[in-house]
Amino acid sequence: MKNTSASLSGIVALAVLFFFSCKKAAITPINQSPDASKVATQEDMVITPFGARPASQVHQIESGYALTYQGNHLVKVQSQTGKVAEDFGDQLEIQKAAEQSKKTTSLSTSALPGLGSGWITYAQNDVPVSGITGFSTDWIVPSNPPANNGQLLYLFNGLQDGFSATSHILQPVLQYGNNGRFGGNYWTINNWYVSCQTCPVFYGTPITVTPGTGLTGNMSGTAATGGNYNYTSKFWEVDNPTAPGPHRIHYYPDNNSITVNNVPEMQYIFETMEAYNMQQSSNYPNGVCAMTNIQVLTGGGRRPVVANLNFIPYNVVTDVGQHTTVVSNREVDLYFH
Repeated sequence: MKNTSASLSGIVALAVLFFFSCKKAAITPINQSPDASKVATQEDMVITPFGARPASQVHQIESGYALTYQGNHLVKVQSQTGKVAEDFGDQLEIQKAAEQSKKTTSLSTSALPGLGSGWITYAQNDVPVSGITGFSTDWIVPSNPPANNGQLLYLFNGLQDGFSATSHILQPVLQYGNNGRFGGNYWTINNWYVSCQTCPVFYGTPITVTPGTGLTGNMSGTAATGGNYNYTSKFWEVDNPTAPGPHRIHYYPDNNSITVNNVPEMQYIFETMEAYNMQQSSNYPNGVCAMTNIQVLTGGGRRPVVANLNFIPYNVVTDVGQHTTVVSNREVDLYFH
């Protein structure tokens, strides 16, 4: 293997989320620049579920606050009063810079590390779905990987608003490893709202979970003004996830969730395994992570419509057998080996 360091610098050196070559170019996931690590020193980087970002761009959204657009500015507001607590700047200017950066940046495939980096394997619904008011997925926290070499693993269902350099993704994320801001040789859950290389990145309060815990990653949406939407991403804990029949659920604290208001509509649906700094096969857990009970709802009121899904698997890195199997429109299995 190229590097067996367990340090954060090892993660960052290998943190390159490359451009995916998918069967349908028009629905390729958002790309990250391979030069993200050049923006700041390695010590200042956080490896988000959207690639490496300078720590100054990575912000926690505490309980009682939400993100919202006011004109071109993205701001953090108090949920109850609407009072602005922090202004993250004119996003239009940030996005113009990101688009220009994308035009001038090229990817050298020789820079890709062993065992790959970024979105390793995933499934995407074949078409965008309009008017999503709910998207949920159940899965069980896997066993810990047999070996630790400073690896970072993300598992999530996600909603994306487009495929330009400035598009955003909302995602309830299960994480193993340290991303430079939180985590370690254990599993944590958090919710993220992430975009381009130069855009600010947001997350809730991380919560530690143990192998065998049943999770539901849930995103809900309501229509806002001007064709935009308000979304909340949160986790639920599922009692006795392997038992047959209905299950009780418990809400994790609100500070783990994240709410974004007045943002572009999210229509693209993913079930994803993402990884960084994998040094050997045993840096992955054993077995498979089954993403089950997948459900997408459209429309409001008491009788929302259940969308008919048709997932397509994309296996980007397969060097130790990683792959995605679409079992049905309700289940996508992410294989570590």
